[in-house]
Amino acid sequence: MADRAAEAHQERMASAEVAQQLDHVDYDIAIPSHHSYLDMTLTRVEGYNYWLEGQHVNLYMIPLDVIVIPGQTFPLRIRENTIQFTMVRALLDNRHKTFGAVYLPAEREQVLLGRSWSQCGVTVQIVEVSDDNSREIVLKCKGRQRFKTISTQRRSVLTLHAKVQILADHIPPRLYDSMGRLRDPFKFGSHPSWLYKHHDVYAIMKSIKVEITKYSPLVKVDVAPTQPDMFSYWLISAMPFKFNQRVKMLRENSLVVRLKSQLDHIKELNKFDYCCQLCGTDIVNSSRLVSMSADGPFFVNPAGIAFELITAYSVQHTLARGDPQTKDSWFPGYAWSYLSCLRCDSFLGWKFTAVVEDTQPRLFYGIQRKAVKVLRQSETDAEESSDIEPISVQSRLFYL
Repeated sequence: MADRAAEAHQERMASAEVAQQLDHVDYDIAIPSHHSYLDMTLTRVEGYNYWLEGQHVNLYMIPLDVIVIPGQTFPLRIRENTIQFTMVRALLDNRHKTFGAVYLPAEREQVLLGRSWSQCGVTVQIVEVSDDNSREIVLKCKGRQRFKTISTQRRSVLTLHAKVQILADHIPPRLYDSMGRLRDPFKFGSHPSWLYKHHDVYAIMKSIKVEITKYSPLVKVDVAPTQPDMFSYWLISAMPFKFNQRVKMLRENSLVVRLKSQLDHIKELNKFDYCCQLCGTDIVNSSRLVSMSADGPFFVNPAGIAFELITAYSVQHTLARGDPQTKDSWFPGYAWSYLSCLRCDSFLGWKFTAVVEDTQPRLFYGIQRKAVKVLRQSETDAEESSDIEPISVQSRLFYL
């Protein structure tokens, strides 16, 4: 136990040293979006289905253990002998090549009933596919349009369909010109100009970027979409919002309300820590985040398990295990090793160490979103200790 504590102390010192020296990121964050670790030839799928707001559409439904966001590119690895495999096979024979993705926790996957799903989902277009292996289908997909589920039905034992209604975002016109003046002051009457800024989506976007730069300067807001609706979706993927907040934002139909809610939450982020989901030990502060993927860190391992990550340049109360490996690395140029909680030994994610000289950051951490929970610092400070000791095996059983 003393050895583990010493290793954890060494890990914390290395992480702190990186945090002190890191003032910029020169790694090309577009590289992880190519998902080159899939290591196979993918064939481009032509065509794109766009449906009008309010239109009713029948879709194949694929429940996922992650939240899919419009505009997000992500991979899927579908193994045979799964319900998803059968549905994707049927989908590839369909001219649309588009399915509906809804959030369903892995432990409830066997249920597959409409009442178990998130009622808001996203249409997903298959953009690339590799179907060379009869036991596995590899897809590269892109989230497109939000929808709400109206009804579900089975057309066979292994395929699931749903009737959905397409949702859309109405982007209000710009209220202000490039000089910060109301475009049409006579149209808006005699109300003070600051009142309109509270409802101007472009002004809200500008305020959000200022707040992000203030609390976490290594989150690259310059890679964010410029369209207000896609910008709001990028925030859901890139920012460390709580799970229920992300679901609520995705369901919100008013773009102004969604952006204002995101601004309010971002102003509070520096007051929160990410803590181990199992034992509550604080792992990383929201101010330590760093952008390492342009599309949002969404990856799949060789076993077909999807992971959504939070990337940070400094963590605490963790222990890295195993020799760093470059094979199947989600971030080319970095080697990975496993990362666990110092106290309860639960698996948190990965430590990534640069193998190319002069790459910044020299190391960073990818934490599974579902391995941590967000707590106010006041909640964690009460139990905070500068030297958290690993708990005994007997005590650890309490958490399992």
